[in-house]
Amino acid sequence: MEELTKDAVREIEQIHSSWIEFEVAGDDHNLMALCADDVELWPPDAQPLLGRAAVSAQMAHGTTRIHCIEITDRRIRGSNEIAYLTASYKTTFSSAEDSTPRQALGNHLWILRKRAGTWVATLVSWSLWAP
Repeated sequence: MEELTKDAVREIEQIHSSWIEFEVAGDDHNLMALCADDVELWPPDAQPLLGRAAVSAQMAHGTTRIHCIEITDRRIRGSNEIAYLTASYKTTFSSAEDSTPRQALGNHLWILRKRAGTWVATLVSWSLWAP
């Protein structure tokens, strides 16, 4: 397998940045466009969600308002067919029940595949650090 090209790394960085922008904006439709049909979402301490329909339905039922997401230590590795991205995050959010901003810290792991010439997220998993 060939190493990732610089263009592929830039494309994956853009997908990651767009995901963060869409998540903060609450734009689930455009966020889901970055995913494969068989995407898997593996949240901490919960059952994985399998498939675009299940992930989209879960996002539609969310009551959390995300104020901002800060990303650090992003690394992208892989080949020109499959790549994985790791990063640390700090998310500032509030809930419908309590408007007081809170923060969550952790890491996430993405697996992306190149399908029909376009990179798509096939698995998104994240950890949540204890305060």
